[in-house]
Amino acid sequence: MIWLSAMRSKRYFLRRTGTFCAVLAVMTIFLLTCGGWIEMGKLNVKAEIFEESSRLLQNPNRGFYRIYGFQITDDATDYTSKVDELYDDSDGFTLALIEINLKAYRSKDISPAGLNNIDALFKALSGKGKRLIVRFLYDWEKKNLLTEPSHLDRILRHMEQLQGILRRNAEQIFTLQGLFVGDWGEMHNTRYHSAEDLRRLAKKLAGVSKSFLAVRTPVQWRLITEDGADEALAARIGLFNDGMLGSDTDLGTYNMEFQGEQRRSREEELAFQETLCRSVPNGGEVVVSNPFNDFGNAVRDLSAMHVTYLNRDYDTAVMEKWAAATVSESGCFNGMDGLSYIERHLGYRLLISEVKLERGFFQNQLTVKVFFRNEGFAPLYEEPEVMVSLRDADGGLIASYPAEHNLRDLPGGTETEKAGMVQASIPTKALSKGAYKLYLTLKDPVTEKEIFLANTQDSSPYGYCLGEMEVIR
Repeated sequence: MIWLSAMRSKRYFLRRTGTFCAVLAVMTIFLLTCGGWIEMGKLNVKAEIFEESSRLLQNPNRGFYRIYGFQITDDATDYTSKVDELYDDSDGFTLALIEINLKAYRSKDISPAGLNNIDALFKALSGKGKRLIVRFLYDWEKKNLLTEPSHLDRILRHMEQLQGILRRNAEQIFTLQGLFVGDWGEMHNTRYHSAEDLRRLAKKLAGVSKSFLAVRTPVQWRLITEDGADEALAARIGLFNDGMLGSDTDLGTYNMEFQGEQRRSREEELAFQETLCRSVPNGGEVVVSNPFNDFGNAVRDLSAMHVTYLNRDYDTAVMEKWAAATVSESGCFNGMDGLSYIERHLGYRLLISEVKLERGFFQNQLTVKVFFRNEGFAPLYEEPEVMVSLRDADGGLIASYPAEHNLRDLPGGTETEKAGMVQASIPTKALSKGAYKLYLTLKDPVTEKEIFLANTQDSSPYGYCLGEMEVIR
């Protein structure tokens, strides 16, 4: 009985083994026929090695800016000539702050002639290649109480009248600073400083426009959004700080008695901005040379605040102090002057840290993984368009592949080591024998301008070369 049982087990094992071998043989023939195994065995790949550089990147929506002011009246004005006369096209900046003074209409609607002039101004600005920070105001002389409208409804009406212009030019406008009120449009020395008034103004401006908004202080942000409870407003409103690094309170931006229950210390407000400005922009002016804007302190706080843009012309004393400082750190920035260092780190500064080209053993595809860091002070605030393309040895386009990515989630600032990834899959089965190259392009979704990377490699007409691939038949 034991002998018979053993024989049955042996026959069963042989049958199972034979079945397994037959299945394995069929699978092998299938793979050989389809080319999957052989193709992947004869696909050679080589990833590019990337290193960080200290080069200046003229990328959209970040960096230094200059201010250009325009007084709107009913008078016929050649805004093309006026903009050409004022604009500095050689500064290399991608942003400009446009101040539009409406004091001529403090007691009446903006006339059709005035609206036509504002429209003509935006048309003249559209050919200059800069994204706009726009501030509507009624005062340039710290006399706002004499020049702003006497009734809130007048300001709300002006916002309504501007709806068509703001929406037609939404792609030009990076952010709208202020709510039309206050000295220089900075929301102080105004009749309309209560939480109710600020909320009405912010909701109206958000309703007539499509761009980011910005208010002067964190306290105003909390009052307007009801500590973030109004999620729609909270997602649109950032900050602008024209007293940045000017004192322990940033010249009244933080921790002032009139701020009441919303009063916070500098440390608390820096922590508040570190969280808030991961999703909405922050920028402004540094003022009054003092220890808070000494180079090392400035870098620390600009990082915490996620600062995207700064006025290049103000404060000159601070700019000169930064220019006289020398960077002392390991890496490519060692020995650079402080002003150049800060200019390079305003906003986002993306770089490739590693490229992996992975061949699937049983798949007819190549998986491309590109790892990124953001060394800038701030994140991207709009999802970039990311594409991986495959080209032949002569540069001819074989195909382009949209890439999955999480680059918008790289905060920069205090978390520059956080890694992001771009990933795309490249079908390889139908490729002919020969050499190919892989390229990566990043574009700003609004301006369609290329986003340059902070690596030693230059961008080619096809983008950044990620590596090479050779198909051997």
